[in-house]
Amino acid sequence: MSLLTIYQDYPGLLITAFRKQRLKNFHLRQVEVNTHVLCYVTEGSAAMAVDGQKQVLDAGKLLLLRPTTKLEELWCQSGPLHIYRLHYAEARHDQQESAPARKEVKVLAVSTPASFLRILEELSHLTRKRDYSSFLRSQALLYELLGIVHDEQKKKEEKGIGAIEETIAYMQKHYRESLELGSLPKLAGLTPSSYCRAFKRATGMTPGEYLTGLRMEHAKELLAHSGGSVKDVARNVGYTDELYFSRLFKKREGLSPQIYMKQSDQRVVVVSKLFLQDHFLAMGIQPIAAPSFPNYFETRTGFPSYLQQKLRGTKALNAEQLIDPKEILTLSPDVIVRMNFFHNREAGDWEKIKGTVFFDGYPNWIDYQTRLATLFKKESLAEKIIKHIDKLEKQARDALLPVTRTGEWTMIRVLADEVRLYGVEGHALADLFYHKLGFSPDPNVTHAAYKPNALNDLIELNPERIIVFWSEREHVAALWNNPLWRDMRAVRENKVYHPANHEWDPWGPFGREHTIQRSTAYFLQCTQG
Repeated sequence: MSLLTIYQDYPGLLITAFRKQRLKNFHLRQVEVNTHVLCYVTEGSAAMAVDGQKQVLDAGKLLLLRPTTKLEELWCQSGPLHIYRLHYAEARHDQQESAPARKEVKVLAVSTPASFLRILEELSHLTRKRDYSSFLRSQALLYELLGIVHDEQKKKEEKGIGAIEETIAYMQKHYRESLELGSLPKLAGLTPSSYCRAFKRATGMTPGEYLTGLRMEHAKELLAHSGGSVKDVARNVGYTDELYFSRLFKKREGLSPQIYMKQSDQRVVVVSKLFLQDHFLAMGIQPIAAPSFPNYFETRTGFPSYLQQKLRGTKALNAEQLIDPKEILTLSPDVIVRMNFFHNREAGDWEKIKGTVFFDGYPNWIDYQTRLATLFKKESLAEKIIKHIDKLEKQARDALLPVTRTGEWTMIRVLADEVRLYGVEGHALADLFYHKLGFSPDPNVTHAAYKPNALNDLIELNPERIIVFWSEREHVAALWNNPLWRDMRAVRENKVYHPANHEWDPWGPFGREHTIQRSTAYFLQCTQG
């Protein structure tokens, strides 16, 4: 067989895009690629979810995607993240239809990062040129890169990682049974010693440690939510001996199963710049005190109306001023969940209070829900909450198609002394309206979070449609004194939308559901009118 005949089995490949990027604080959902993608991380870390499984991408890791592959989530909570991103496509010269691409996601650790990085840097230099010589050299480097990738994949397969993953899936399915660890090497097609070495390389644990950890994670969920006895929980996760289960649990978690069960009924105080009580209420936990904004919300307590009834009996803490730790201590809390209030000056006092948990900010509501669920052993309940909101978002997206299928949208907030221009990521508004409900952002808006003092940017942008959030009518009306505002396309064509959205709060599950319902009704009414 000639070399030419062999190579006819493989398609030609063509670089379609190459980027060297520095990213920070982004969160993307339902990302679908239409080419082959090779993404190499040189600094920082990100995370992704595929088929419900999360993976971490950190320095030295290589992400490989095939056409039509869908990532459920891709996010970076810290940064910066430095990556090289290479897109390439198959360039077949025959007329035969190629087989449908397999939808795959692979993550590899590159064993020769220096040489791999050298090729990427050279590619970065060449792809900025437009001459034929640079094109040929860049194509040659593409094949050199893919040759390295192929070698890395082969090494991984030779180490038996694929077989290990099969046995991990088997354990995840059968952990409730009296599982015989001695049968796993045979399932993987390896000798017992080779299997144990390969398993530890892949997971950092022995098979026994992994199985114990798997069972204990499920046991924690059952202890917190099932209402069953310790004996019932032990049997449900594969242990016939209750005492043995209790010893293992205490050794691993630091407290007995009985004490773990009692932790669900704790007196919780929320000291936050966000309505974290929303997340707690969704998990069946009513805080004994929580933040309010009495000058913003028109309710008696300063809670938004959609939470007012649910928070009956909860003390309102005025979040528009500093919270006195002494006031909180009079409530005898078991746990204080605290976020910064306008850079509170009394942080040191809170650190001295027993039971205070310091809570960092996150880019979207799911991170808050997941983190709080982990703290209070409500992980399975949080999953149900997230799925419920996801279902609502998809239903609303379909309903809003008559509104969103055409046109581009820009989101702003008008205050007495500034106009804020919201970006395409890094904020709950962008996540909900752009990424979930299907409003297409103006392509010239590329920043994250929001730009302050952005009236001139907005005028230069000259958007097609504007949505005004959380703004007083008089502040919006004052803009009409500016002839440049009146001359903008959206204003001239009467496409500035200012619903009554003071209580639209996409940061928590109840607030998000309220926002979805009210915004859907508002925009559908606009189209009918």
